[in-house]
Amino acid sequence: MPNIDGMKAQVQELNRQLKEKYNEFFSMDNEVFRRDILSQIGQIKKMTKLDTNFLNELGVLVGVDGSVMKVGGADPHYVEIYQALAKPTKGEDIYFNQLYSPVIDASGDGESSKREVLLSQIEMDAAIYSAENEKPSIIMMDGGLIRYKINDSKKFEELVEVCIENNVILMGVIKDLKTDVIARAIGRNAYYDRELIYGRLNRGELLIINDECNKKFEEANLVSAFLRCSLDSMIIGLDILKEYRDELEMAANLVYTLTPEHSRGVPLWLDIVDAEVKITDTLVRTLLEEYMDRDIYRRFFVSERDGRTL
Repeated sequence: MPNIDGMKAQVQELNRQLKEKYNEFFSMDNEVFRRDILSQIGQIKKMTKLDTNFLNELGVLVGVDGSVMKVGGADPHYVEIYQALAKPTKGEDIYFNQLYSPVIDASGDGESSKREVLLSQIEMDAAIYSAENEKPSIIMMDGGLIRYKINDSKKFEELVEVCIENNVILMGVIKDLKTDVIARAIGRNAYYDRELIYGRLNRGELLIINDECNKKFEEANLVSAFLRCSLDSMIIGLDILKEYRDELEMAANLVYTLTPEHSRGVPLWLDIVDAEVKITDTLVRTLLEEYMDRDIYRRFFVSERDGRTL
């Protein structure tokens, strides 16, 4: 029987430690926090909902996201299928696919790092194709733009060049903040923006981050902001190329406009792209079983757990 009492005690201790660590910030009055803390990293502004006429004149928006499905056992006996979708508000969806298995491509990279690189590359491929062939006004990536530079700086430079050449505003929407802008600004370590800024902005507010506080500006020429777009207290992030700095507030207003009031604070278009880009486990297994020799499939990509049901 599971040791419920032991697990309960550990959860309670974790709760106590978190309360103790963050008490200084969590107990701070909201107006004091905004005045003394947030003012050190940027400027708070109000967002506005864009009207239909403006949206029509804005042109085509493309949302880009990717997904990966893994089938098989432990490294290296697995197959992953990567898929990226560039979905325009008007026109045809653009899908890119890539299959990977360390059995035939043993680069020596860690499994998780390889996955991040491949996923970033295929998402950028979809965005580049869209910018060159569909000529949208805006490409909205699901996630921060800095990860593309980290995972493949050469392809990221190509993406930036293509967007600038075609006058496409490239932006990234970050659902789950992993930055530490606030902590660095006030000289503290091991505190992250996700928990510190939670609920500190009012719905419809954005905080434009000062360049000198923004590591992304130094490392990738990105201008960034924090936004609260719904009634949910969670804050999201926004990146945009420095070349389009003047469009940052418009981009924030667009995200705000596309985000339902009672949602978790993410633009609806990205949620639609996220749902449509996912690859199912059933689809991958069916492809492998249908188009691969059964002996090869079982020898390389059927795990012990899978074998129990065969």
